[in-house]
Amino acid sequence: MAELSPQYLLDTLAPLADNQLVLAFSGGLDSMVLLHLLSLAQKQHSFSLKAVYINHGISAHANHWADFCKAQCDALGVAFAQQAVVITGQSNLEQKARIARYQALAQYVSTDKHMLLSAHHADDQIESLLLALKRGAGGAGLSGIAAKRPFAAGMLCRPLLVFSRSELEHYAVANKLSWVNDDSNSDCRFERNFIRQHLTPVIKARWPQFQQTATRSMQHIAQLQQLAEHYTRQALAQCVSDAGLLLQPLAELLPLQQDLVLRQWLADFGLNPETQWLTTLKQQVIAARPDAEPLLVLADYQLRRFANTLYVLKPIDVQTPTQTLTWQGEPELALPDDCGCLYISATKQADAIALSATRGQWVFGQLSRRFKPAGAAMSKPLKQWFKLWQVPPWQRLRVPLLLVNGELVAVAGYASSTAPELATAWLHWQR
Repeated sequence: MAELSPQYLLDTLAPLADNQLVLAFSGGLDSMVLLHLLSLAQKQHSFSLKAVYINHGISAHANHWADFCKAQCDALGVAFAQQAVVITGQSNLEQKARIARYQALAQYVSTDKHMLLSAHHADDQIESLLLALKRGAGGAGLSGIAAKRPFAAGMLCRPLLVFSRSELEHYAVANKLSWVNDDSNSDCRFERNFIRQHLTPVIKARWPQFQQTATRSMQHIAQLQQLAEHYTRQALAQCVSDAGLLLQPLAELLPLQQDLVLRQWLADFGLNPETQWLTTLKQQVIAARPDAEPLLVLADYQLRRFANTLYVLKPIDVQTPTQTLTWQGEPELALPDDCGCLYISATKQADAIALSATRGQWVFGQLSRRFKPAGAAMSKPLKQWFKLWQVPPWQRLRVPLLLVNGELVAVAGYASSTAPELATAWLHWQR
């Protein structure tokens, strides 16, 4: 059985001399114990250590707790920093505070040498499991709190997860530590507090070993989750392209694996949809008729399908530039609305198209204009050429078009009315 000691921390964290440890420090029992252990471990093995207090401003005592935390760090010779965050509204206060806290702490984890430490313990694991069950979480949620995971530019580590709160309290009393008692911890409007006050005592009284057995179950689920993620990543690699998610190879997977691949693909964009939203995506976007242009919104993104490929688009990706740019022959032209840059050179570059013009106007979105590429039998409206070139509808409105005396002579990245042998310059569009 693990012993709560500085040596245990050193064995668990294995800090190198150039590591920079950052403690998420609230002044409560848990983080006070971890601060004390770290200060002792630092005397045995040299590493950089800073404690950071995030002031949510929710409690009237927040500034007093900040002063307490600084005094404790000063007494132990540990560098201290504090940062205030602003939380608006009273709904989902617990979640808002958590998000704001980690966003603020991320600023202190700026390199791969940084390690953020939090003092979560075994009782927190049980609370996390019950909350995961309450919201119908999947394997990732039911795995509980990870002992180590990537965070910002470095890692987030929770070295006290194997110890119960009673073990931490015993250590604090034995070492005559002081700590903050947050008055909000007794407020059962917060879900964790309700579990802590009303559910956990009943469970432990009926099943004294519940904490150990539940932790073991979470470890089993975590292992299964790691295995699922491994094979999901392999399957996703077969479905993903530079453009988006290829639906034909996705359809060849088992239905359950399709869901896992979709979730992993969306997770790479920071998206975690509910099950019902995923069902809507499959029914109304992926399974839409071939000639449809389906669209589904998730957070700040749009999900669209084109040419049997699924796309995740940011607002800027579907924004049509309205600015007209006058070109006087400059070799480089920056485009508006994140549309990239145009480069004109005397020598042919990869993916460049021929030009004979040296001036004109660059416009966007004029899909009804007629255009005749070099070598084509006849002119057609630009929208018809875009269909032939398999350009997704939202991208068509963001393609730079060169007009000379009102005539469309070049579609950047695709075609020109100038034959290559007649070129006096070459145009390359870097998106």
